[in-house]
Amino acid sequence: MKQLIIPTETSELLEKAAQFKKEGYRMTQILCTRVAEGYELTYSFDKDYEMTNLRLIVPEDGSVMSVTSQYWYAFVWENEIHDLFGLDVKLIAPEVDYGGKFFHLAKPMPWHEFANAKQPAAAVKVNLRSGLGIDASVKPAAKPAEAAAAKPAEGGN
Repeated sequence: MKQLIIPTETSELLEKAAQFKKEGYRMTQILCTRVAEGYELTYSFDKDYEMTNLRLIVPEDGSVMSVTSQYWYAFVWENEIHDLFGLDVKLIAPEVDYGGKFFHLAKPMPWHEFANAKQPAAAVKVNLRSGLGIDASVKPAAKPAEAAAAKPAEGGN
């Protein structure tokens, strides 16, 4: 499977989504994560086993236009992004805009804060064993010095 990431401006998102729709691409996901500049959004589209991703950075106080006009089912991802991150998604199709009530959360916008983000204390390693199910074990997260030492040297043969 081929995969391509296209850096995109928020102002170009709707036009590019409409072009993908016209060319017969299906939307496979919208991913959001916090970065120092605000939010990194990745919109993934598939056609003939080729994945094309539009990647954009939205400032913390910015917004992004909904793509539900092209891919109606995007409302699930867009409501999720709004509820979990607090990112303003403009003009979600009115009949499926949950207005911040898509999830019942103990804490509003739990992934909004970037400054207080912490590395997990432990990582979960999952081994899939044919016919035997899943073996999940927890191991302590590497300390920064150990993680740096474990990285392979750049360059080489």
